[in-house]
Amino acid sequence: MKGKGQQSTIYDVAKYIIDNFGPMSAMKLQKLAFYSQAMALVWDDVPIFEDDFEAWPKGPVCRNLFQTHKG
Repeated sequence: MKGKGQQSTIYDVAKYIIDNFGPMSAMKLQKLAFYSQAMALVWDDVPIFEDDFEAWPKGPVCRNLFQTHKG
């Protein structure tokens, strides 16, 4: 993640998750990124990244991350 005062991107968060937990499905990565964002907002009232999530039938999805990580 970025240093204090620097905004991370959803790709930074996804890379951190994959580097620490290994390969996973696109939907699992989406959910972990969503929960990371939610917890940052609860604890610090500041988002980790600017991307938004959409409500898809199988859970929250950030379209940009989905297009990059699908398959």
